[in-house]
Amino acid sequence: MRAPLLAAMRALLPAAAALLAGCVSVSESLDSFSQVGADEVLVVGRIEIVPPIKPEEQSYKALDPFNSKRHFMGRAVLFMSDKPEYQEYTGDALNPPLQETWFLKVPRTKRYMVKGSVTMAFALRTVSRRQAVTDQTELLFPAPLALDIRPADKAVYIGTLRLHRDEFHEVTRAEVRDDYGKAVAEYRAKFPGAPLPRKALLRR
Repeated sequence: MRAPLLAAMRALLPAAAALLAGCVSVSESLDSFSQVGADEVLVVGRIEIVPPIKPEEQSYKALDPFNSKRHFMGRAVLFMSDKPEYQEYTGDALNPPLQETWFLKVPRTKRYMVKGSVTMAFALRTVSRRQAVTDQTELLFPAPLALDIRPADKAVYIGTLRLHRDEFHEVTRAEVRDDYGKAVAEYRAKFPGAPLPRKALLRR
């Protein structure tokens, strides 16, 4: 990718543009507890959209040599920070699937979710050698949200974030549900013998 175009894309704030530009470190899957470093915490959670997003509701149109599309279809992007405020972002993001329990790692200092979204529509057009233009529609989450991460934690359970939406893809109601028992059963099956997550539900 040409350097001028990459610079232009990095100046764009929407989640899809930042990830497509490759300027965000993304946690999208975890196969073994041994992948969690000493300065990281395994986060267990779930995001439910009500009503659920159908595949045909999302569209993604862009030159995509690195298959960045996979970060958006049926997934959320959660930008993490060490401060409870969103800034022009080049850092860490969680990329959980929707409507299922997920297990992702995050640096233990990045305990604030400062922006969360589901991309409903994204299109990237190159208009010149130095300029790229995006059109994007996002379903935005309430933010910031804080993860209660403590120094001794190796894993935390943050609950089920349940977001109700309207026909304009705006959140009308948000709630955090405690499905700890079900989540721990899935956790034990995926990470046998690993330290159990401490219950630490999301909070504003």
